[in-house]
Amino acid sequence: MELILSHQRTSSAKSTGGTAQPIVYVVDDDASVRQALARLFRSVQMAVEAFASAQEFLAKGRPDIPSCLVLDVRLPGLSGFDFQAE
Repeated sequence: MELILSHQRTSSAKSTGGTAQPIVYVVDDDASVRQALARLFRSVQMAVEAFASAQEFLAKGRPDIPSCLVLDVRLPGLSGFDFQAE
């Protein structure tokens, strides 16, 4: 399994003093990997949203809060590397 980790802190979150709960986004086409990662992050009280594809992730609106993206590089359609380049 190859993954890309990306961290984002938005200007809005900085202005609120970082009080918004950060979220981890998991994008992986393998349901068992997606579920295992989501369980792992939730086990340490982190908010998690999981997606089966980069397109699914892009189609969903996201709040303007600190976040981290755990991205599989080998996705069907838009690969993790292509998604990161965009």
